[in-house]
Amino acid sequence: MFVMAALVTGHTRETVKVRNMSASGALVEGPTLPHPGTQCLLNRGEIALEAEVVWMKFGKAGLRFARRADVAQWLPSGRRSQSDVDDAVRQAKAAQAAPVQPHSRTVPPQAAPLFATELSREDVGQTAAAIEQLADQLAGDPDVVARYMTKLQSLDIAAQTLRKLAEQMP
Repeated sequence: MFVMAALVTGHTRETVKVRNMSASGALVEGPTLPHPGTQCLLNRGEIALEAEVVWMKFGKAGLRFARRADVAQWLPSGRRSQSDVDDAVRQAKAAQAAPVQPHSRTVPPQAAPLFATELSREDVGQTAAAIEQLADQLAGDPDVVARYMTKLQSLDIAAQTLRKLAEQMP
């Protein structure tokens, strides 16, 4: 998950990245986070959850929600969920395992653009890491976050998809 939100306490309002979320809590990242025991409000657009910081370490904090969260509400509308990513990977695997049609046996595999050879597991993993690094750098720029907040999620989904594909490559 990669969603930008505001973490509000009695004294501060910080933009944070919501990295993981369950119905009972979330992992957030940010440059300035409240200390454990601090009551806060996690806010994204029209939705908000009261929470308590239960731990904080190295730019990350764990939040416990006062009431159950509907995680689907926190995903940007129209974006893929992890189960959508898993389905796409299953479909790609099924297509790879499908019987080869007689006419396609004579056509050699074609390399991806800009590559002279077929992609390896390492190539795909490095691409995922590069996309993740780009997303982190973009999320560190408040102007970019303000302008493209919901679109940054697609970079995280792309990196997750590539990592999942890399795991399944020979």
